[in-house]
Parts: sequence; structure tokens; C-alpha cells
Amino acid sequence: MTSDIYEILVYVGWAFKGWIGRPLNVMPTIRHNVKSTATFEIDADHKRAADLMEAGARVMIYRHGEFQMSGPVRAADGNFMMASKLTFSVEDDFRILNNWLAWPKPTAPLTGQDVEYRTITGPAETVVKTVMAEAATRLGFPLAVAPSLGRGASGKYTFRFHPAYDRLFPAVDQAGIGVTVRQDGAGLLLDCYEPRNYPHQLSAESGTVIGGTYSLAAPNVTRVVVGGQGEGVEREFKGFSEPTRETVWNDIIEVLQDARDSSSGDVYADRAAEVLAEGAPLAGLSLELSETKHFRYGGDGLRVGDRVTAMVRGQAYTDVLREVQLSWDNSGDRATPIIGERKDNPDLQLAKSIRALRRDNTDRMAR
Repeated sequence: MTSDIYEILVYVGWAFKGWIGRPLNVMPTIRHNVKSTATFEIDADHKRAADLMEAGARVMIYRHGEFQMSGPVRAADGNFMMASKLTFSVEDDFRILNNWLAWPKPTAPLTGQDVEYRTITGPAETVVKTVMAEAATRLGFPLAVAPSLGRGASGKYTFRFHPAYDRLFPAVDQAGIGVTVRQDGAGLLLDCYEPRNYPHQLSAESGTVIGGTYSLAAPNVTRVVVGGQGEGVEREFKGFSEPTRETVWNDIIEVLQDARDSSSGDVYADRAAEVLAEGAPLAGLSLELSETKHFRYGGDGLRVGDRVTAMVRGQAYTDVLREVQLSWDNSGDRATPIIGERKDNPDLQLAKSIRALRRDNTDRMAR
């Protein structure tokens, strides 16, 4: 079986090895401002199988000739008793934002980290590109960073040996930009984009939506008490709130957040903003679309990062298209967009919980 829908280019390191011309299936999940992932299967005797099982194997995945993602092969699975196929799992190159630490003084050696926290103020795009370019220089990694156009709202960002993603997001997302990382020659290229407003409303009545599910959830947090340094009655506490959220939902929900590792008001504000963002109300839609030559996912049509309006039981919901689940196998080619964040998605909720725990643990370790 061959596919003229997907094309998979195989590399070992940055050296091109060839194409996957007959995958058994391809299942990418493309995400906005979160690491994308993909799995695909090939015959065990495929001529690229050995390359894909090499340390440092990488792929670039295209759908209908349009780039979807690039990244390393992180796992290869087979069965001794059923040696007819191999399954490969891929992580998008966006992963470097999760894997690289943002040092307080990125140009100084470890012995020269003589400041508590680094604070950067500026447009979201400029901050992202500055932090990642500095990390690439420090690590000696071939990452090219496109020139900043100063897009996105301005904000304050603080760092102390945190994974860059933990300190940049969700603030960068809320500032109104998206970040992409992809293979470009013998290295990676990081750039940003502004989500566009998709011009058409999606609905069952228009024929664009033929199925799907939705979930709505009230906020989990409206106020945050941040506990800073000190012990007992000497400990400093600061309060932060979302009064509009409390008015709209007629509810008050308080949460205590630790910031014992810092005495900085900027850090306190960042911790509170993270908790308030994690506890925001959610409206998530998982839509099955009717794709035609006039309406489809990809190209000039709907794409991840678009701000989309969809009608659900007569009510309009507008949010960013945060994820699309793509798949191709012998049953056909499918694209299922996810608008907003699905409260009932256990994988998403688990990932958010793990990120929060890791962030708290990093704060403690970096005191």
C-alpha cells in the first residue's frame, strides 16, 4: 500500500537518508504552542527501517505537500512473534523549549550565576527568541532564530534554571503569538507567528461540522495567595485576583501558591498568573469536519493556531484551534481539530498536572 497524502523524510543526525514511500499508517497530532507528536508504522523489511532505528534518527512529515512537523524518533517498537511491522514515535522539535534550561546569567559559567532570578521585559516574541538564542549559544547547538518583529503583548518573564517552556508559557500564548521550531538544513529554525482569525463560522447547519463533542467547565481558581520568604508570622504573603472572573461566575475560589525561593515581586506575580491561567474556565470542542476541495484542514484552509468560531446549540464559541489529530490508514485520511482545551481530555489534564509539579519542584531545587 502506498500513500500520496503523506511523505516522510528520514535523517540520521542531519544527514538525509531517504523517504518512507509506503507507511502502513501515519498519526500526527499537531499542536499550537505545545509539543506535537506522531506515530507511524512501516513494514519490518522496509529499506529505511535500519536508519530509523539508528541513534539520532529524525524525520520530517508532510501532508498534501505541506510541512507538518519535524523531530527525532524517540521510540521504536516491534514484536518478536509478529515481525511484520515496526512502530516509530516522534517528538516535534518544539521540544527544545521543554528541554533547555534558562539560566539566570546565560553568558556566564555555572560559577558565575550570582543573581537570584533573571527578569526580562518585552514583547513576547522578542523574549522567546532572546532566551532560546542565548541557550543555543551556551549549548553550542545549531539553532537559527529568525529576527524578532516585536509581536505579542509585552510582559515580564523570570528565569532561574527552569525549562524555558515553564517560564514562557502560558504567558506567551496569552500574549497572542505562536512559536514554531522545525528542521532547516543541518539545524533547527525557531520563529513565531500571529494566530489569524479564520473567516468562516463552523457549524452543523453550514455542513462543515458533521460530528464531534464539546465540554464546558467553570474556573477552578479566582484568587491566589502567594507565600514568599520567611517563617511563621515573618513570612511575606501577597494576594492576586481575577475580579472579572469572580463577577461573571459569581464565585470565589482561593488557592495558596508557594514562592519561598524568591523575594521578588515579579516572581510572585508570575506564580499567581500561572495558577490563574491553569484554573481558568474552559470551553473545548472536538469537531469532525466535512472536508471538500472548498473546505479542508491545511493550506489556505483551517490550520492550527487559527482563532475559530463554532456554533454549539445556538451559542457561538471562539477560541484558538489548539490541536488537530491527523491520521491516515487503509480506512482513509482524517483530520479532527480541537478548538480550545477539552476539560474531559485525561491526557491533557495529566500533562498540565505534571508540568505544574515539575515547575514547583524546579522552584524548590533552584533556591
